[in-house]
Amino acid sequence: MLRWFIKILLFSISLMLSILIAFLTFLLGIGTALLSLLMLMCIVGAFASFIQNKVVLGIEALFLGFLFSPYGIPMLGDSIIAFLHVVNKGIKSI
Repeated sequence: MLRWFIKILLFSISLMLSILIAFLTFLLGIGTALLSLLMLMCIVGAFASFIQNKVVLGIEALFLGFLFSPYGIPMLGDSIIAFLHVVNKGIKSI
């Protein structure tokens, strides 16, 4: 009896996690596209700063460009989604 109650409770949590994962994956796709455009603008601005001999500003722009690249903020979001996916799989295996 208690086992069925736990399974019903975990099913609802698993369903909510699946919906959350799908929504976050959708948002990550849109966010990655927008951040890629922003990364491109930062890199162009960095090169323009280097041409005008403003090295510190250029380095800051390159750092921001790295954060906006797929290896920066979107990778953090992808790691969070992967963690939620592992938690969801663990709940489903019970």
